[in-house]
Amino acid sequence: MNSERLTRIEQELGSLKKSVRRWRSASALLLVAAGLVAANTAGPTVLDHLIVNRIDVLGEAGSPVVSIAQTDDGGRVDLYNQAGTNLLRVSCAPNGGDVAVWDDDGTNVAGIWSTPEGGTFSLWNEKGEELSQFASGALTLSGANASLHIQNESGLPVAVVASDEEGHGRFQIADAMGNVVSEMRMLPGVGGGIIVNTTAGKKMGVLAASESGGHLNLFNAQNVPVFVASTETTGGGAMTVSNQRGIPVITLKSDEDHRGIIEIRDEDGNGIRRMRPLRGYSP
Repeated sequence: MNSERLTRIEQELGSLKKSVRRWRSASALLLVAAGLVAANTAGPTVLDHLIVNRIDVLGEAGSPVVSIAQTDDGGRVDLYNQAGTNLLRVSCAPNGGDVAVWDDDGTNVAGIWSTPEGGTFSLWNEKGEELSQFASGALTLSGANASLHIQNESGLPVAVVASDEEGHGRFQIADAMGNVVSEMRMLPGVGGGIIVNTTAGKKMGVLAASESGGHLNLFNAQNVPVFVASTETTGGGAMTVSNQRGIPVITLKSDEDHRGIIEIRDEDGNGIRRMRPLRGYSP
């Protein structure tokens, strides 16, 4: 649909350039006649009704800077810079209204138009690559590092949806001061993850996925991991509690026989003491 729209606009531009040469002489005569009328009257001439097929307002270089014309679909207004580059067009299209914006190089950088499904709004970069489109209630962002920012009343971002340098998705939540307190993103070599921070930016918890299962890491105020709950490669669960230095001192898990195991270590992680039910024991 967008390519058809751009093709139609390009065809209209070609037709417009041909019409400019044809109407330039007529426009000059019209301006001369208007000047003669104005010179011979006491005040400005007021026309109640003017019927023309086209009106061109010429700039300093003699090229149109404003053009009002009719097409097969209805009316059209074009704005040009002094170099003759078409920068803005407002026109009637087969499905309704159409607004196109170009930069100084003639590249289409913005557009809004109607479709049978509703309105569409698109933005392009200087290479003509589409960056975003909002159509029929759906917002699409494209390109490297594309992002959507939601700001509070102070103008600070409190929610960000973006893609990172590797093309993965990322979602951030911030407090009223703009401090990121939660982030959902792809963790390298692991999978999807959720990171929870304090308002000072300290990491307090990480929930992640891996090939073996889910993982939960909790940190103390010194950013030392002190609690880990994970899934073992055997399929059972495991929980490890560490001391303030991050050394594991207690481990709870299940073994290959589906029995529970408790392991206790000293402050340096040595002197392991393991407790488990006796095989075949029944109280």
